[in-house]
Amino acid sequence: MNILIHFLFNILFGEIFRFKWEEILLIGLGGVIIDLDHILYQFFIVKNRTIKQMWEWHKRESKINRPHYYVFHYLEIMLIITILGYFFNWYLFLIFLGFILHWIVDAIMYINYYKSLNPWIKYYSLIGTITR
Repeated sequence: MNILIHFLFNILFGEIFRFKWEEILLIGLGGVIIDLDHILYQFFIVKNRTIKQMWEWHKRESKINRPHYYVFHYLEIMLIITILGYFFNWYLFLIFLGFILHWIVDAIMYINYYKSLNPWIKYYSLIGTITR
């Protein structure tokens, strides 16, 4: 999904719920930095080394509906860190709230585009990954 859409959705969420401007920026940042795991995956697993290679690979994989394991997208990890952040570190909470909002937008996009969360949902669950 488009990074700008994730950022703007998260900013809008922060505005609607009346967060302070610096908190809104952290929520927006969380909606963007979660996708660093896509770059890490391609760099270390796929061995793509240029932005062009990564972009072309991403377009091919998206068309054939083939998901991959992206560590920052595991819902259980996001929920645990968000809850811990809420109690122990407000800034960490805001960043991971941005992660969760990103995940929700991804889910909506998958349902809209692919008409289902399958097979994607299995790849966004640490439990689903372990039990595969």
